[in-house]
Amino acid sequence: MFGEYPDDELTLESLEELVEDNHPILYDILCDALEHPDRNIRVFAAVRLVELFQAPFAASGLAEGIYAADWHVRKAAAEGLWDLGDADGWGLIEVLRRAYGQQREGIINALELIGWVPDDPEVEAEYRIAARDWRACVELGEVAVPTLIDALKSRDGTVRRAAAWTLGQIRDPRAVPSLERLLGDNEGGMFGPGDRVCDVAAEALARIATDEALDVLERWNP
Repeated sequence: MFGEYPDDELTLESLEELVEDNHPILYDILCDALEHPDRNIRVFAAVRLVELFQAPFAASGLAEGIYAADWHVRKAAAEGLWDLGDADGWGLIEVLRRAYGQQREGIINALELIGWVPDDPEVEAEYRIAARDWRACVELGEVAVPTLIDALKSRDGTVRRAAAWTLGQIRDPRAVPSLERLLGDNEGGMFGPGDRVCDVAAEALARIATDEALDVLERWNP
């Protein structure tokens, strides 16, 4: 049920009326409408959730609206996604962290399409990591290093592996102690010799090549 409307009777017009009337459970109705089979209703609900409640989880609905046939829908979705990113960049990043597969790719592609990038370099580093855009992290350079070091603790081995590679490209000595701790991480052996997390961490240490990094490598027994 969507308020007083059964699931199959909710229309865009009736949802607009609920918004205009500020229905007592409008927030819940809009959240439920994100799962409606009609894309226009899903996008409308996402736009209103961001506009009225600053709800970051509506990002996937906004991303869907970017590709709508109606340019009014595309415009509203793009503006909503941009406003959400500017108003709550950290909330948007958290949505990306929790999203998987097509949902995450859809949000990322939509953000790229509208050209949104965080103003704060530290927030951008978090965004690029959440988006798995490792080469952009390399371009950010040393500002991304603390966030990349945190990414080495991820439960996802592919993230740890990619973060280690990225730190090796940046060659910042601050990463040495954290990379050393990864030398015991054997996840990723299925990719073949040299592609475990520990192997990538060792390569990163070799690229950093400070006395500390080389000493760690000399003591490592793969």
